[in-house]
Amino acid sequence: MPSSAAARTTASVSATGIAAASTKGGVVERLLGKLNSVLATQPGTTGRSVADRDQYPAERRARLSFADLERCVALAVIDHNIHENTRTLKVPASEWDRHAHDLARFDDDPMRVLLAFMPGTERRITPQGVSMFALDYYSPWLGELVPQRDRLGKLDVRYDPRDISHIYVRDPETREFRSVERRDGMLAPMTSWEHEADRLQRRTTNARTDVEKVTLRRRIAEIAGGSKPSKAELRNAVRKAHAADAPKPYDAMRPATPAPADHPVRPKRRLPVEDW
Repeated sequence: MPSSAAARTTASVSATGIAAASTKGGVVERLLGKLNSVLATQPGTTGRSVADRDQYPAERRARLSFADLERCVALAVIDHNIHENTRTLKVPASEWDRHAHDLARFDDDPMRVLLAFMPGTERRITPQGVSMFALDYYSPWLGELVPQRDRLGKLDVRYDPRDISHIYVRDPETREFRSVERRDGMLAPMTSWEHEADRLQRRTTNARTDVEKVTLRRRIAEIAGGSKPSKAELRNAVRKAHAADAPKPYDAMRPATPAPADHPVRPKRRLPVEDW
């Protein structure tokens, strides 16, 4: 992963609200500036310049994997929390240790926190379920809401791009997210990138040339745009059809073909049997 992409990813991560508490009063030190200042010094960073980022060979100059990026972010957070503030002369980690026991504990469910940070959208429920990524997602509990779909409006949906075999729909009654699987029964984990690559390959396989696309339409145009038959031609065609179906006198005059004569049944000749 290129360092410039790492910087942009870090910016998006920090924009979600990752921060470190530094004082008892609830002052929050945001890490955006810290992460940008650390990653901006690394090779491959393009900064804010649009001109520098244009035509940037990201694949050729890639330096960081996602695991390396996570490690760098973690180290930057640690460095921030043990760094003394030049104005207040306080260290965030020390202040946290000093006042953590006085803070309220919410004991948030890790899964609820994860769902809150997942990409989200809104979808209407249909008799087929919920449609996303050109796929239908359905679950029995979701089917119970189908009769109420006109009154429910759009449902809140979360999804994990790393595995789109399931999505998470907020139950309008309990307001909790519940899992919904693919309707086609394909529950093997698949990333959204793999799904898009598979659809692109199928489009390429089913693609028709421009000549093939217009061949049938041209034939239809030739049939529809052909010369219109005259009234005499139409009348003669109708007369010909009626004449072909009318009974013919010569058929009635033709003598009936006699039925084939029955041949008498010949008795079977039995051969003598010799005893030895």
